[in-house]
This record gives sequence, structure tokens and C-alpha cells, in this order.
Amino acid sequence: MTKKPDYEYIYAITAKTTPLDSDCGELCGSICCRPHRKKVLGMYLFPGEETMFSGAENWLDYERHDPLLYDFPDNWEYPVFFVKCTPPCPRQARPLSCRLFPLAPHLLQDGTLLIIHETIILPYRCPLITRKIPLRVDFIETVALTWQELLKDDRIYRLVEEDSRQRETETGKLPEILHCSSLARKT
Repeated sequence: MTKKPDYEYIYAITAKTTPLDSDCGELCGSICCRPHRKKVLGMYLFPGEETMFSGAENWLDYERHDPLLYDFPDNWEYPVFFVKCTPPCPRQARPLSCRLFPLAPHLLQDGTLLIIHETIILPYRCPLITRKIPLRVDFIETVALTWQELLKDDRIYRLVEEDSRQRETETGKLPEILHCSSLARKT
């Protein structure tokens, strides 16, 4: 049985932690916070994360996606919420994908959690990734703690596990590790 992540706790610990001491958006003109000209960019909410929103936010457009039509594990159920921002967003309410960027989880086959730079192909270049700008240690540790909580949900664990195997297959190597945590469970 899946344990649901405590989103109120996760939102509280990620509310004020940022990648740099300064606004990283100054490096790139806040490129990841600007709407894409074709209005196709957005982010998926994690299962249950939609409870952190009313659904009537004037700064978010919601779409309901069928996980069978997208690249989700078969244990994800309809609907998967895809949201597109219409800036400016209230920073304290931004979705987890924004709070955790530019970091991502990677699971080793023994269940060890690694925190790495995001490796998905983006339509923009994040200087934090491309220039390998050192990130605040407390930010990295908060992201690791957040992923430890999120990975309690079997759906999220499976998604990260599948993404990790795909990343290893495509690159043939492990990504640069920014943080390493031992998880209490392995599926």
C-alpha cells in the first residue's frame, strides 16, 4: 500500500530555501518562470499535490492528462494534473517542481537516493546546470529530504526508478552526485 506524502510538511520545508543566496532568475532573466510562446510548457503535479491548490488559481491553467497516454508508470491513475503558469505566481504557492529545480532524484538499483542536476531536455538553458554554479548546501539537503518524503509513495518511487534506469541506459554512466541518502525501503 502506498503512503501518501505529507504535502503540507513538504511545502513548509521548501517555502524559503533557494538554490542561491541571490535570485537565480537574474542569471537567465527568469527563463523557467516565463510562459513559452506556444503555451505548451508546464509541469506535472505529483499524485495528491493538487490538494495544495484550489483549482481556481488565476495564475495556473490546469489540464487533466491520462497517464496511459504519457510516459508514466502503469500504477498512476487518471487524472494526472498538468499545470501551466501564467506569471507572476505567488512564490509561496508555487508547485514542487519549481521548488526543487534544478535538482532531480536518481535511484541506484540498491535504492540509494542520489540528488543530481536535472537531466531532462528543456527548451531553455539553466545557467545553474550549464555553468555548474555551486548551490546552497541547505537547498540541496532540503531537496534530498523532500525526495525522501515523496518516495514513500509507490507511484512516485516507481516513476523515479524508471527515470533512473532510462537515464543510466541513455548516458551509460551515473550523473554527477550532489547528495547521497540511504533509503529505508526498496521496492
